Order: sequence, then structure tokens, then C-alpha cells
Amino acid sequence: MRAVRPSPGRPRRGPLERLVLGALTIVLASVLVVTTAGLLAVVLWAPEGASRPEVPDAQRATVAPDPGTPAEIRGMGVVGEAAAPVPPPVAVDDTAVLAAVDAAAGAADGTVAVAVLDAFGRPLVTGPAAGDALLSASVVKLHVVGRLLALGAAGALDLGEDDLALMERAIVTSDDGAMSTLWDRYDGAALVTATAADAGLTATAPPRVAGQWGEARLSAADVAALLAGLADTLGEGPAATLLGWMRETAPTAADGFSQTFGLLAGGPGIAAKQGWMCCVDGRRQLHSAGVLPSGTAVVLLGDFPAATSWGRARAALDSAAAAVLAALG
Repeated sequence: MRAVRPSPGRPRRGPLERLVLGALTIVLASVLVVTTAGLLAVVLWAPEGASRPEVPDAQRATVAPDPGTPAEIRGMGVVGEAAAPVPPPVAVDDTAVLAAVDAAAGAADGTVAVAVLDAFGRPLVTGPAAGDALLSASVVKLHVVGRLLALGAAGALDLGEDDLALMERAIVTSDDGAMSTLWDRYDGAALVTATAADAGLTATAPPRVAGQWGEARLSAADVAALLAGLADTLGEGPAATLLGWMRETAPTAADGFSQTFGLLAGGPGIAAKQGWMCCVDGRRQLHSAGVLPSGTAVVLLGDFPAATSWGRARAALDSAAAAVLAALG
């Protein structure tokens, strides 16, 4: 009988070897369990600001906004300071004011168109002639100088020291020679037209006779709108420069005319541009337009017969301005 050999295969392990392998398997399994538990703890209990794995949007819970961030505007993607509440407009008895202005103008056989807007552009006093186009006298210097400052700030015009000196003199001392130079050098009619378009003015226009800048047309309502919206029309820098020059208005103009009438007879801190002219079409103009420390724009445009003296016209503007300022408190 032939002996049968056992088929080759995996060698059998002895009892000791099986015992050692079993122990190693138990140890490895324990290490794996401990490591997995640790990783889960790190993920679930990570501190504030730690990186966490991304979760698909569909699985994310909706999180309420943090109530500790009051400056947020939620749902708009905007974070910033909350806008300051707009105060209610000053209560003005405009009927009484207009009656006082009319009485003052009538005493000098003339009229005074009045328009008052608060710092937010809200009308406080609007006279019946506020929209009428009148001869500008030197008030049009605001339109020309303001536009030049805006063009210079935007880099559209290279203004030199000479230009700036002329502009300052045109406002502070109401220098007519400085204004004429600027008008001719930079096309004043185009500057007035551009200012009117930018500020949305409806009665403002260049003079009908070329070069006669004092005969430009404007209204009390237009000038008030320009002054109340200077920063929007010119930009903050140019507006600040123009208002600064207006606050420095000299007591006596370059031509020797006293500028302390109307608003500038009413107290300190008022940024004003004065205007006077005689005698186109037999009329005399005396204007006072400015911005009060509160930001309120006040415009008084006086129109009188040439037979009315400057003294009587000044008294009318002084009384009209006093009535308006008293009503504004």
C-alpha cells in the first residue's frame, strides 16, 4: 500500500504563536477605537473660531443673527453705523415772516423774494416770488467759483495759484475785476449753465448780453437749492472751500461798498454772498444769500426802483433778514 503525503499548505502555528497574535489584534482594535473617539470629540467640541469641516447647505441649520451687533443691517449684506434720525423741521410761522418781509420791502418801494431751506433741503419759508428770475448781481459768483472748484477737484481743470487767488477775491471782497477775469478765462456762461444743470436749477441762466455776468438770471428758490445742496453738487471739498470763503466775507468790498447788510447784519458765523447793482432797466438790486451755522440756507433777493437810495434798500434787507432769523430762532 502506497503512503499518502499531506498536501502543501499554510504551516500550522503553535499554541504560543496563536496566543501572541491574538493579543496584538486586541491591542490594535483598542487603539483604533480610542483614536476614532478622539477625532469625533475634536470635531464636535472644537472651540470658537476653530476650523470645522464644511457642511452642505442643505444640511445647515438656520442661525439667528447675533443680537450683540446692533450696527448691523441684516438681510441686506450691509454692516455699518445706524443712520442718525432726521430731526423734525423747525416750526416757522411763514405767514408772519412773509408779512414782515413784504412790509420791509414796501417801505423802500421794492420787493424782496425770499426762500429758506433747512439743512435737509426742506422748505421753511417760500415767498410768492421765490421762483421769479431776477438779475443776479454778484450772487452769480457762487455759481462760477463753485463750478471751477468742482472741476479742479475732479482733475478736469488745472487751477493755478493765480486762479485760486482770483476765486477767493471774487467771493471774500466781491472783486468784480477778479470775476471778469475768471469769466473770460473759463467761459463763465458755460460754468453757470453747468452749475444749473448739476444742481437742478430751473430759473438760472447766463446773461443775455455776452460778458455782462451781473445780468445772469436766477431765483431765490434756485439759490437756496444750490446752497442747501452744495456738497452734493460740488463735492465735499469744494463745498467746504466755498463756504469757508463766504464766512470770511470782508466788511468792505473791493469797490468800497459795505457788505454788512442783510444776513451779515444778523450775527456771526453766517457764510454769505452779497450782491448789489444799479441801474439796468431803471432798477436797483441788493441781495443777501447764505448758510447759517445750523446749515439752513436763507436767500433774500431785493429789487428796487433806481430812485430808491442804497440806504433805504439796505434798511429793507436788514429788516427782512431780521424777521427771518428771528423766526428761525
